[in-house]
Amino acid sequence: MGRSKTLRQKLLGGLLALLGVFPVLEKASAAPADLPGWEAARWGMTASELTAALGDAVAPLPGRWLYGNAYAELGLPAVEIGDLVFTGYLQMDAQTHRLRQVLLERRRVGATPAVFESLVETLEATYGEPSLVCARAKRGGVPLDYEMIWRFPTTTLHAKFLDFSTTAVFSRDPQAGIDPLTPEREVRRNLRRTMPRRILLRFHDSREAALDRGCL
Repeated sequence: MGRSKTLRQKLLGGLLALLGVFPVLEKASAAPADLPGWEAARWGMTASELTAALGDAVAPLPGRWLYGNAYAELGLPAVEIGDLVFTGYLQMDAQTHRLRQVLLERRRVGATPAVFESLVETLEATYGEPSLVCARAKRGGVPLDYEMIWRFPTTTLHAKFLDFSTTAVFSRDPQAGIDPLTPEREVRRNLRRTMPRRILLRFHDSREAALDRGCL
């Protein structure tokens, strides 16, 4: 466990230092024996069971949102983790129509390295040290991807930081005239914010091997 903690500190510290954040990493708490689900929700619940279990925390989405072989018709408008607020989705298996995964996310200005570090501190205080830490540098159109995974007998939790931002995407005003004497680099606009950062949290049944592929 000590070696895992040291590795996690090095990877997270290196990631945030690369992004201009210098964290102070606190000691993780002891991990619970198990995590039976997400809040009062349990894997395999139907939509009506989830509504009854979660009460006012659940709200219907405007239609069915598709996620591969899963879908969401129920959302979680405001999920608080520590002092952070996430938007959530109850993802149901497309065949059984029962709960498969809970997805929580923050985007754009709400998804910064400092916010992710705050989230990590809260998660470690609640769930202990992660079982696995994965880091992938940004390259060739692939986003910077940092993920921490907590594995329990019943539930697996993934915390992921994605940075899609790039300085390599540009656009040009189609209504602007073309001046052959003006270099293109002086009229094109950088679109850095069109590929925002995201922080994702996924809770799922630990028996769902397809949802936990480790470090790719």
